[in-house]
Amino acid sequence: MPGSTPDRLARLADGYLITQLLHVAVALGVPEALAAGPRDAEALAAELGARPGPLRRVLRGLAAEEVLAEHADGRFALADAGRLLQPGVPSSMRGAVTARADVYYGAAAGLLDAVRTGGTPFELVHGQAFFASLSAQPERRAAFQASMADRSAREARAVVDAYDVSGLASVVDVGGGRGTLLRAVRDRAPRARLMLFDLPEVVDGSDLTAVGGDFFVQVPGGADAYLLSRVLHDWDDAEALQVLRTCRAAMRPDSLLLVVEAVLPERAVDDPAAVRMDLHMLVLLHGRERTAAEYAALLHTAGLRLTADVATDAGVHVLEARPR
Repeated sequence: MPGSTPDRLARLADGYLITQLLHVAVALGVPEALAAGPRDAEALAAELGARPGPLRRVLRGLAAEEVLAEHADGRFALADAGRLLQPGVPSSMRGAVTARADVYYGAAAGLLDAVRTGGTPFELVHGQAFFASLSAQPERRAAFQASMADRSAREARAVVDAYDVSGLASVVDVGGGRGTLLRAVRDRAPRARLMLFDLPEVVDGSDLTAVGGDFFVQVPGGADAYLLSRVLHDWDDAEALQVLRTCRAAMRPDSLLLVVEAVLPERAVDDPAAVRMDLHMLVLLHGRERTAAEYAALLHTAGLRLTADVATDAGVHVLEARPR
């Protein structure tokens, strides 16, 4: 019966379908079309270049998951979740849906082999490392970057809401990508001297003050604060420790290091989203999410001490560290 344990398990097992239903809707442009008002499958199919019969079944699948609303007259409309599939809306999940369905999806098939014999599922399935694969496939790289942009925007707002950056005079965003978090810092500390630091090809053309380089080798020195947002979880402990040591070498005795990451709970049910992010790391990369105690230990080994752990409403924490 609905809501029973077997029903819940069946729904979990059908997650592969839901991922692709969302992907089809985004790829066809269903959210944008329905933003103009309810439509039936025939009208949508004519507008979007699809077959009405299969499209209606997809729409009903999304209605069953409350992504769409199904009207009695056969028309479909965006439900609250469906509105987040539109581009450019606050908290948009459009990029995340595309990345999961088009980039991550196939790699999960390698999870069993990786658990049995080792290795990274993405590499076992695709024969090359994750970022190398993206570099060779511009469309998938764009999908991944769109996902990161959506997530970064949500997290940047939450970080500056939770942690007071207004008193910082100079900030270096290490591995800062497009500078989304640094711009949020600028909004709260408009007089601060800000620097974006990432690979030369990443920062090229940025409207922010930017320096290209390798954070495993050296980062710009002498700033009040250094940001490491969603960097350490991409790497195993040895590589993460090297990044921290490079930052520590650049810091003054009174500098801050602000590490922005999901923090694994002691019990998985206390923060399922962080656990799912850890599984993304398991499937795609050599990195992982960590507990607060594990971050404290890494920081200590790098010559730093954890001085604050500030939770945000976007599922990430701001881990403040100082030289010890």
